Amino acid sequence: MTGTTPGLDAILKAQAACSPNTFALIDPPDCERITGDAPRRFTYAQADRAVDAIAGRLREIGLPPGTVVGIQMPNIAAAIITLLAVMRAGMIAAPLPLLWRRNDCVAALSEAGARAIITCGRVADFDHATLALEIAAELFPIRAVCGFGCAAADGIVPLDDLLSGADEHPDQLLFQDASDTSFSLITYDIMTDGVVPIAREPAQLLAGGRLVRQRGDIAAGSVILSTLPPTTFAGISAALVPSLLTGGTLVLHHAMDPDALHEQIAQERCNTLVVPDAVLAGLSASGWLAQQGIRSVIAVWRAPERFATATQWTNVDIPLVDVVAFGEAALLAARRPQSGRSAPWPAGSLTISNGGPECANVAITSSGTLGIGGALAGTQFAPYVPGNGADEPAASWHIDTGYGCRTVEADAIVVTAPPSGIVAVGGYRFALHEVQQMVRGIDGNAVLAALPHALTGHRLAGHTANPVTMRDTLAAIGINPLLTAAFRDSTA
Repeated sequence: MTGTTPGLDAILKAQAACSPNTFALIDPPDCERITGDAPRRFTYAQADRAVDAIAGRLREIGLPPGTVVGIQMPNIAAAIITLLAVMRAGMIAAPLPLLWRRNDCVAALSEAGARAIITCGRVADFDHATLALEIAAELFPIRAVCGFGCAAADGIVPLDDLLSGADEHPDQLLFQDASDTSFSLITYDIMTDGVVPIAREPAQLLAGGRLVRQRGDIAAGSVILSTLPPTTFAGISAALVPSLLTGGTLVLHHAMDPDALHEQIAQERCNTLVVPDAVLAGLSASGWLAQQGIRSVIAVWRAPERFATATQWTNVDIPLVDVVAFGEAALLAARRPQSGRSAPWPAGSLTISNGGPECANVAITSSGTLGIGGALAGTQFAPYVPGNGADEPAASWHIDTGYGCRTVEADAIVVTAPPSGIVAVGGYRFALHEVQQMVRGIDGNAVLAALPHALTGHRLAGHTANPVTMRDTLAAIGINPLLTAAFRDSTA
């Protein structure tokens, strides 16, 4: 770790010492439908013991510090515990998006040099245990596959017994040889040339979470309901880190089900809600947020070019924090002004609090795209080298996010277009040319297009003479089912 910045697992341990009996994590109520296991609740003490136990097992099976560990799990408490356990073991957690299949997972884990995978036996009707074994068979460096609910699968190290909260702490000698890397997390971005791993240090994770906490006035002991899985920098910054920093309770919601969401908020007495931007219009027009005691809403935007035309937020008594993710390259966060309309990003330094240290620096690059430097930017990209343009401050480096932008009044910046060749479908990004080539390789006359969509940013629409063959072939290759589903039957 860099300097003395604590890791997220260390913050969990500190909260467990202060408030051992406070609930830290609460599963979705429909967890049994998702994974086959009954929903669980973990106090901070129970979560900390489970983190210790899983970390110990990872070390006991021979994984050394610095190992990159892929994690593909739904938005459940065990996924959070696993993420923190990998960090506590001195390894690098690499969460994978849930809809990624063999093709994307192999590319991502290969690029990151992963040596282990942790998964669930199934998620709804999909067999993730078999997927993990297929990935391991294709990637020689993978030394271990571990999982929850995988008892029927040979070759997978079980972790279920470590979630009981009753296990004693493992031998601390296991953790004394520290990793030689400062990174604790890798997330994955999609660029025109494929999957790119983006690494972050503990200080960067804390900067994102502290910014969201400050902008949303998230108080100590808050009960935060998150509909977003911990697979992206934005998802972790918007929910997990603020929850740990405040010693609060993180209530997890697996899929955006309005009725179930209402019931969870009422039952768990949630006061902070983390959602994708697509649901803001409905939330803004309804009065149930205030009735349920919601005190702040955190909205994560995966299509930054849509933010400038965001629906006006009319719940003026409930603060709205917009967390805008530029892929995995960087994020920015701001509290919605009193007018309820989105505001442009001010150029220059961004701080978490007035007079505080800089956490980001925002500028327009010479190519007319948005550049972001500082703790909120990823560290895997080569730094942007300032040119001679007057709009590029020589005092700081910037990652070129690739998003087109323009300057408006008072040196503020509005994002206008996504990176060339990249389309976002909900929380997933695709390199359009790459998937079009793949489709044409199956059927030379097939067509795949990305069409604007009011809720998801884009939707994929495909046409082929034989959609069944196309879907079966894409599924066999191991492609994200969002792409497979683009080829509907002509009668559908």
